[in-house]
Amino acid sequence: MINILSIGEILWDIFPDKKILGGAPANFVFHARQFGSDATLFTALGNDQQGIELEENAVKAGIIMQSSRVSHPTGIADIFLNNEQVPTYKLNDNCAWDHIPLTNKLKKFAEKADLIVFGTIAQRNIESRNTIQEALKLSKSSSKILFDINLRLDFYSKEIIEESLNAANYLKLNDEEESVLQNLFNKNIKQIISDFNLELAILTLGPKGSKIITSNSMSECPAAKCKIVDTVGAGDSFTAFFIINYLKGMSIHESQKKASKVAAYVCAHNGATVQIPKNLKS
Repeated sequence: MINILSIGEILWDIFPDKKILGGAPANFVFHARQFGSDATLFTALGNDQQGIELEENAVKAGIIMQSSRVSHPTGIADIFLNNEQVPTYKLNDNCAWDHIPLTNKLKKFAEKADLIVFGTIAQRNIESRNTIQEALKLSKSSSKILFDINLRLDFYSKEIIEESLNAANYLKLNDEEESVLQNLFNKNIKQIISDFNLELAILTLGPKGSKIITSNSMSECPAAKCKIVDTVGAGDSFTAFFIINYLKGMSIHESQKKASKVAAYVCAHNGATVQIPKNLKS
């Protein structure tokens, strides 16, 4: 069983008519556990009603979480869907997951994890950024590190991205984030992979499918067809299913095809924490 540590935000995704548990690191843990991994999220919640409800909902969803309670409000993201049901986000400032502490328990998890997953959003504040970067330094030599870049608004800098890429083995990004990186470094994605010695990049392209890119190859896969309800969490499900199968020895293209079907199933349902049927897990 693959031991996974995910560090970062968990929050309420606030839609016009409902609120749903969200946050890419939390979504990754949810899906990774569905696919048979021992995945744990390290995060922080506020001492407020939103935090109590969020923890209760995480437990119900099957997300295993180590959450420190801090004196900042629980994270919230207001979500707006366009005509294609693609979301944009507005996040509250200086919230709980901006202040994730480097606890002894987190250090122990970092030392034994087979895969560590992190992104940029939780690094917008120096406290959580230091926690994430210190945890990465504690990883064992055989572990792999996945940087799910997950750019939101202006919650990143070239310095944060460079430091994160230097620590990573795998990069996850979408087509918009690819453009940002290429403009930031004035290089194409293959050059970035080579410069930062990445094993591969997972590039999701929405309705255009996906690409898995290495320094000397590229695997393309069309998106599996579905009736889109919303796309929230689809990339997280794709990434979790792809990387777990890849780490277990499945070929890049086969892992990619299976992950595409899972992401389509998530797109056909509301929210990110969608239960995947057994036939799509095998």
